[in-house]
Amino acid sequence: MEPIDLRSDSVTQPSAEMRREMASAEVGDDQYGEDPSVNRLQAEVADLLGKEAALFMPSGTMANEVAVRTMTRPGDDVVVPWGSHLVLHETGAAAANSGVQFTTVGGEDGRFTPADFIAGCKPRDHLIYPPTTLVVIENTHNRAGGVIFPQADADAICAEARARDVATFLDGARLLNAAVASGRAAGELAEPFDLVATSL
Repeated sequence: MEPIDLRSDSVTQPSAEMRREMASAEVGDDQYGEDPSVNRLQAEVADLLGKEAALFMPSGTMANEVAVRTMTRPGDDVVVPWGSHLVLHETGAAAANSGVQFTTVGGEDGRFTPADFIAGCKPRDHLIYPPTTLVVIENTHNRAGGVIFPQADADAICAEARARDVATFLDGARLLNAAVASGRAAGELAEPFDLVATSL
């Protein structure tokens, strides 16, 4: 049997069996909440991550961009790890779509500590600093080779963020990989965050 190239949905070609399943699938308008497959997927992911609801997006980049746009206002500052996908692989979309700037913290392994977050966090009432309103953790970290973010640090960073009225977002494109590798449930890894994205 020939291996299937799963690098991306633009490279992977569906088999004849996959095409038959797609052609015979029950469908409905997802914008009106009428597509049963999308509804089941959203409910399953919300349950998996222990969140109130889930929303299907066509790409991980779109999920990230919608999260930033939803959780910030133009002129805000977003604390992100070194080598963040949001900074390096989304063609400046957060600046164009949301009008935010980034403060990069931590080391080249994509991890950072609560102290790093606090040092990078700017106050909301400063005369000239852009207010930090969002902190992002990437788990696993892509550019660092799939490094798993320490859950104790994620919990503590989210607690520090809440104390400062800063929203929290988990770019969990590879969250299911992190769950398997760490032996923790995906919902446990997602629990402290206000908003989570994951890829299938």
